[in-house]
Amino acid sequence: MLAPAALFALVPLGGIIVLLYLLKLRRREQIVPSVFLWRRAVDDVQANAPFQRLRPNLLLLLQLLALAAVVVGLAAPFFMARRLPDRTVVVVLDASASMRATDVEGSRFEQARRRAREIVAAMGRRDEAALIVCGARPSVAVPMTGDDRRLLRALQRVEPTDAATNVRDGLMLGASLAAKRSESTVYLISDGGFGELSDVPGADVRFIAVGERNRNVAILAFEVSRPPGRAESQLFLRLRNYAPTVMDCELAIYHEDEVIDARRIELPADDERVESWEAAITEPGLMRAELAAEDDLAADNVAFAQAIPSGARSVLVVGPENLFLEQALVIQPGLHVLRADTLSAEQARAAYEEYDVVIFDRAPVPEPPERGAVMMIAATGWPELAASVERIEGPAITTWDEEHPALRYVNFRAIGIAEARRLSPGLDGEVIARAGDAPVAVALEREGLRGLAIGWDLLDSDLPLRVGFPVLLSNAVRWLGELRREGEVQVVRPGDTLRFAAPVAVTAATLVTPDGRRHRVEAGGEQIVLGATERVGDYRLIAGDRQWRWAVDLRDPDESDLAPGTTLELGGRTVASAQRGLAAERHLWPWLASLALVALVAEWYLYHRRY
Repeated sequence: MLAPAALFALVPLGGIIVLLYLLKLRRREQIVPSVFLWRRAVDDVQANAPFQRLRPNLLLLLQLLALAAVVVGLAAPFFMARRLPDRTVVVVLDASASMRATDVEGSRFEQARRRAREIVAAMGRRDEAALIVCGARPSVAVPMTGDDRRLLRALQRVEPTDAATNVRDGLMLGASLAAKRSESTVYLISDGGFGELSDVPGADVRFIAVGERNRNVAILAFEVSRPPGRAESQLFLRLRNYAPTVMDCELAIYHEDEVIDARRIELPADDERVESWEAAITEPGLMRAELAAEDDLAADNVAFAQAIPSGARSVLVVGPENLFLEQALVIQPGLHVLRADTLSAEQARAAYEEYDVVIFDRAPVPEPPERGAVMMIAATGWPELAASVERIEGPAITTWDEEHPALRYVNFRAIGIAEARRLSPGLDGEVIARAGDAPVAVALEREGLRGLAIGWDLLDSDLPLRVGFPVLLSNAVRWLGELRREGEVQVVRPGDTLRFAAPVAVTAATLVTPDGRRHRVEAGGEQIVLGATERVGDYRLIAGDRQWRWAVDLRDPDESDLAPGTTLELGGRTVASAQRGLAAERHLWPWLASLALVALVAEWYLYHRRY
């Protein structure tokens, strides 16, 4: 009751009504010859005798009932009923990665699903509702409808994703639906893992929070890099413990399905830590970091990176036989070496695609490469890299770029050269060694293309007899061959849109998801567009004889921070979370007023019927 003090008026007012029935009426005496015809008048005199026992009287009961209804109505009684406060609602259901947390029964998403079902169950016959599922991109799962069964079926079908939430667009979509109806409310069911929403229109938004605790560890960064000229790759991981207690974890690094290393680590409460490794990676593929911990969210316990192998795996040597060169290449670990005397232009184009590095030793380049890695030794035909200008007798290399990956750890000053050629670098060519002021070694590097030119014949020098010769070739082949490993495996975030160039004759492709399921994907036009990769894991797309591979991981600090939100900031105003169940105040005074009116009408009618 909103005004329970009004009930105190019930006793005195009721007492007054009863007292009126106990009072004796004042009558004027009249002498009559007989009272035979006035027997009822005599009875009335007996009934109004002072302080006699009150006889049952229907009029009195109706008057007391009317008084009680009015007084109780003034006390404003109400009860909380499972009922929507407005006739139109829009439910915005957060389906982001943090909603997969298991700190509550089932998961946060299951708790949110139950709250959404409560809203649907509270709908009246004339109420309408819409359902918006909010992941990487919000979507209308059910447009405005009064069919509660349709809403319940949609709630049963929807599932959470591993993507970051986009609550802003979801609320704007919900506000646009609600704006078309009067008496409308937007319900946001979420754990509050987002910042202030400053530009959401002023709809009637109510926030229903889910989640209980913040017990989670996450991989926020995973990078694999290899310094130029180094055989070992460097692995860096950034880990974060969001829990208020110390967490013990097992961290393992995989190359494809092979374990490279594993270690046990202790993460301090509410703190970050950086872990690093060195690993010799000789094959391309996918690197995976996995964190085993007893936390509430699994999606951020795995991260992927592209493996960067150390240099080339196949080399084609074009030119006359050179035993020194071939032997120095053969001793390189994991390197497959082939030789050809000459190449035609067509064969050269195929070689640039097939081999990691093509070396032209005293043989002309039949056609300059547009992509690939090429090394020229006393060779011509690629002026974009370097052109041979003039002969130099007995040059001595005086300066060289010791930091360039191809020249590291080699002492050129001790090399004896009988004859060399002055090189004229192309537009993108970089001089990396000089004999006096004459360029004798040039390098080129741009997207998809690398080249290295040496301006003297190896057999016209004592370089093949020195210990630095295998080092020089190893550096050169590794630096040139690194180009071919780039971009083989793509790592993206959940919900990113991917586009692939489809073969002309292919009308459909097959998407293999991390759980091993296969899905048919239409190949419209010349592109295959995918926007449904919203789960963490390893994906493959097969279209005809072509295949693409990519990995999806979370790496989102907002989603990994599972601290439940208690308020929603909407453009300067704060919306508190509705902690209790869905209910509306149902006031009883209209029914009590109606009861009082019915009682008074009945009393009036009975009185005039001379009850």
